[in-house]
Amino acid sequence: MGSQVINSNRIKEMTMAAILVSLFAVSVYGCGAKKVPETKLSINKDGAIGSVILEDFGEDYYQLSELEDMAADEISYYNSEYSSPRIVLEEASLSEDGKASLTMNYSNYIDFAHFNQVTFFYGTVAEATDKGFSVSGNLVNSQGETISLDEIDDLNDRHIIITGDKTGIIAPFKISYMTEGVVLKDKKEADLSGVTTDIVQLLLSK
Repeated sequence: MGSQVINSNRIKEMTMAAILVSLFAVSVYGCGAKKVPETKLSINKDGAIGSVILEDFGEDYYQLSELEDMAADEISYYNSEYSSPRIVLEEASLSEDGKASLTMNYSNYIDFAHFNQVTFFYGTVAEATDKGFSVSGNLVNSQGETISLDEIDDLNDRHIIITGDKTGIIAPFKISYMTEGVVLKDKKEADLSGVTTDIVQLLLSK
């Protein structure tokens, strides 16, 4: 029981974004303000999530091994609560132009939400309703047209992404409606960084 409490506290204290921000602060101490890393999520049709966190460090004395070790340690703590790994650190790399990146794979949205301590859901509208979520009546399509009540009443089998993590997202299906402020970069890819509401919803085509 004690180890579970420790693991939970560590997860709350150190998300992947926090790891990158803290290391960035160390590497450029005294050189200006910190900035939040850029993250992009990719969701498969089966619900598995790939995450790439990218940060521009650009300092010669930054150690990639330090970043990789910290990430691996936090993932190990999380996975120790389960019989098989739920999160995998696929790659940690540093490019020639000084950009450090972490590539991680999550078994499903529950692991992503729990590990990063953010609101996150991916599944059908019916499943979202069972979890206590509801489809916003203010969603708009790419032309800025608001979703109709008739459409909302007939959505149970459609998939939806609900997130408090305002990053870039690549969805498994075409994005039909979205929270205002979302910028579509492609029919399946969206930039959520400009959304002002706490929660973002992306309603998919199927």
